[in-house]
Amino acid sequence: MLRMATLNDINGIKAVENRCFSTPWSENMIISSIENGCIMVVAEIDNKVVGYAGLYPSGDITNVAVIPNEQGKGYGTELVKELIKVAKINDIEKLFLEVRVSNIKAIKLYEKCGFEKISVRKKYYKDGEDALIYAFGGV
Repeated sequence: MLRMATLNDINGIKAVENRCFSTPWSENMIISSIENGCIMVVAEIDNKVVGYAGLYPSGDITNVAVIPNEQGKGYGTELVKELIKVAKINDIEKLFLEVRVSNIKAIKLYEKCGFEKISVRKKYYKDGEDALIYAFGGV
């Protein structure tokens, strides 16, 4: 089930962050994002957050994450498609995101959802890995 996130979902979102990223966002970063207009959508199974995605009014997608044991079941696709719907409702015409060049699963997901690679940011991540910049303009 997908739904809009609330501040009550912070612990669930943080748990997803901790399982999915080598440098997860802190609780304060998540709260600050929501307070600063980031629209977050969560995927739930049995009232437990198993994935989430965020979108700023600027069109920047923050993180799209699904816990490892639930990956490959369509939740990532559902989350990205929901962000596209949210963008349309909010008159956001273009979406952008960064993804590690090594994150092949995510790259395939974004391309399947209609995103196109537009640029590369060299040494974008703290560990020196490059980021691919993707855009979606068909909102």
